[in-house]
Amino acid sequence: MTGSASAFGTARALRKAFDRSFAVAVQPASEAFEDLLAIRVAGEPYAIRSAQIAGLFADRKVVGLPSPVPELLGIVGFRGSLSPVYDLAALLGYPPGGAGRWILLAGKIEPVGLAFGELVGHVRTSEEEVVGQDEAQATRRHTQGLIRVGDVFHPVINLASVVEAIRQRVRS
Repeated sequence: MTGSASAFGTARALRKAFDRSFAVAVQPASEAFEDLLAIRVAGEPYAIRSAQIAGLFADRKVVGLPSPVPELLGIVGFRGSLSPVYDLAALLGYPPGGAGRWILLAGKIEPVGLAFGELVGHVRTSEEEVVGQDEAQATRRHTQGLIRVGDVFHPVINLASVVEAIRQRVRS
């Protein structure tokens, strides 16, 4: 009788576990998130993937240099080395805005500083929420996709494209 009693107890435990499995909420598969910085360039909203940023600095003194490249604002010291700083607004096709309060470092091997005026904040979103670039946004330079922050769509700046444009510009 002890053998059948333990089998009966095991069956009851299995039945309870089975019933409980329907009461537990389904756990979603882990989502892949993407971190971005929401910024304003020439008053317009933009976003930049955090993975493409090597550093972010505020209120750095930019030492001006004479240059045939009008987007070059000058040089600045970061972490014991000098880096050129460019006006992000001018690189995106807006009138030059001068040195902004914020400078981000793009590029890991040869860092390049990009100055802009306003940091809106950090945005974490699922990778699926970064939508492809539509026809209306296709005219924006150096952007790749859109991200919605609240009710505002932010074009996502492709820093690799910006840095490559700077390299081509400097070579010529």
